[in-house]
Amino acid sequence: MRHLTFAALSLLTCGYGVSCCSSTPTQPAVNSSIVFTAVSPPSGSPVVIPREYPYILPGGVVIPRQSGLLSVGVSITWAHEVPWAKLNVYLLTGGQSSEFCGDNGPDSPTWSFLRSGWTTTYTVTGFRVYRLPCEVTGLRVMLHMRNNGLNIPPASSETIAEATLPVSYRIDR
Repeated sequence: MRHLTFAALSLLTCGYGVSCCSSTPTQPAVNSSIVFTAVSPPSGSPVVIPREYPYILPGGVVIPRQSGLLSVGVSITWAHEVPWAKLNVYLLTGGQSSEFCGDNGPDSPTWSFLRSGWTTTYTVTGFRVYRLPCEVTGLRVMLHMRNNGLNIPPASSETIAEATLPVSYRIDR
């Protein structure tokens, strides 16, 4: 009777997912990451904004989505469940990760209820350039949880994953 009670208790415990009863191997840990998949045009190329794209006061020009002028493709994986996330791409200038002359405001996707290990790809094609000419020295891509409308790069506590790619573009008319 004692052996039967122990066996029944063991089966009941395994039904609640206790790891001592599991015979499946543990899954490897997933790290949050951003990987560049494609960038166009190639580094070193000029980006010429057509005159028909109006200059917006107090400053800047919007490069519309699908314009073909500039695109940044990324593959994203996140490790932990998060309720909401946004993808920002900053056009770095001055050789610093906090100095930028534009971002992907017109093409900044968001996702909600992200599950651990979820992966997606996305190509950003819309940007706002704050000043012309703009000497771009790098692309900083950040997936973050900040949802307050600020246009500056998020704090590290708000960031899920980020990647930076050195490039050289001169954006001008």
